Amino acid sequence: MRTLTCMALLICVKGCLSRLNVCGRRPLKPRIVGGVDAHEGAWPWQVSLHSPKYKGHFCGGSLISSEWVLSAAHCFAGVNTSTLVVYLGRMTQQGVHAHEISRNVSTLVIHPDYSSDTYNNDIALLHLSSSVNFTKFIRPVCVAAEDSIFPSGTNCWITGWGQTASGVNLSYPETLQETVVSVIINSQCNDLLGAGVITENMMCAGLQQGGKDTCQGDSGGPMVSQQCSVWVQSGVISRGHDCGQPNEPGVYTRVSQYQQWITTSTGPNLPGFATFNPLNSCSTASQG
Repeated sequence: MRTLTCMALLICVKGCLSRLNVCGRRPLKPRIVGGVDAHEGAWPWQVSLHSPKYKGHFCGGSLISSEWVLSAAHCFAGVNTSTLVVYLGRMTQQGVHAHEISRNVSTLVIHPDYSSDTYNNDIALLHLSSSVNFTKFIRPVCVAAEDSIFPSGTNCWITGWGQTASGVNLSYPETLQETVVSVIINSQCNDLLGAGVITENMMCAGLQQGGKDTCQGDSGGPMVSQQCSVWVQSGVISRGHDCGQPNEPGVYTRVSQYQQWITTSTGPNLPGFATFNPLNSCSTASQG
């Protein structure tokens, strides 16, 4: 979240179709656990997934091109693809949605090596029933390229409509929630969660004191960081450990591990892949 600048920005606009007046000029205010209401249009790639099985919203996702949504594989256990509805441009789960559109799903692509036991390769792609036109409320996010680096302490924003607290009295927000967490390196995360729990296909983020995290209903949504004027998706929300408890970081699918799989799966309608590296002055992006 950050000489080359003009060239890099031009490539980012063409490659990932981000608009500079949207990605980089929003006020960064820190329900997701410990979060606050997002501003309308602040996260234009956020989608809400609905299924009759869950009587409404059950997982999140991110728009990565005009035809494809990225989400988590574990969301779709026992879900009939033909009944899925994807809502884009949605701000609240109740009331009127002036900037919203919806699509069905023509194809669900689960990563072939996804493990429901370990949550390794917890990533999925949804091919929308028809393409969407971009507006200031509906835009794709850039996808972290395979050479991206997210060092310990990197600020990441997480968004969703999941539970805002754990325990007996479950609370779900009507309005999209946002909060910021910091990357925790895998070795430290394994020390906290158990040796070998976190693979190279995962990343962790959270606060040592807890209080800000993802929870049930946030799964599949994006974790993003800003570099230059480009928002880059670093992770897919996979698992929250006790929803914001101290020393229990959230676990995310490391998106940069899947550039080749995403490229192969999406065909001609490729997302924009952006290299995130806070040591560089700006990111670069390319189409495909």
